[in-house]
Amino acid sequence: MQRINVLLVEDDTDLRHEVKDYLVCEGYNVLEASSLKETLEVLQNQLVQAVVLDVGLPDGNGLDALPELRMNTDCPIVMMTAFGQLPQRLKALQLGADYYLVKPVPLPELSAVLAAFFRRGNTTRSWRTDAATRTLIAANEQSIRLTSSEWIFVQSLRKHPGKVVSREDLVRSLGKEPVNYAAPRMDTLVQRLRQKAELANMGELPLRTRHGQGYVWEER
Repeated sequence: MQRINVLLVEDDTDLRHEVKDYLVCEGYNVLEASSLKETLEVLQNQLVQAVVLDVGLPDGNGLDALPELRMNTDCPIVMMTAFGQLPQRLKALQLGADYYLVKPVPLPELSAVLAAFFRRGNTTRSWRTDAATRTLIAANEQSIRLTSSEWIFVQSLRKHPGKVVSREDLVRSLGKEPVNYAAPRMDTLVQRLRQKAELANMGELPLRTRHGQGYVWEER
């Protein structure tokens, strides 16, 4: 049976090795990262089926990075951190984490949490992007290259998954002023994106129109 890939993000080398050794003994294949930069590189280049994420990392805060991580994966994200205050736990869950463990974490508990996710079949990837090539990749691994305008448009929506982004904000993200930007231009951009996804057999693009409001990136 193929092992499940778990990405362990922890800058404490000794702790990372301890957790890795335990999870390997539990049957997981453990990928390692010690920074947010390394985390994104792994997510964009390898199949990851769960993430165990620390908060205090050398190049940023794991909580603040959750929206960007969610743009690259829909797999379970388990926070494992010494910061256990209620506001931080709530923030993590609101920004996209699936579970929150406070250090020191009993490793059998971490393994049990991961096992619970996989029993429910939550091991699939969702839509993601590759910034180096400006590529949009579907859950079925089909992909399309985006123009600079398409890239900015898609990423502006994916920064706020499930939330409507107004046409005005989207126009500004493109470096234009709403008063000087003709509405049909955005309609054409959206139509072109949907056609490209259809031709590439990517399945339905999770881009929804909210008439009179804007657009929303809504993966189901």
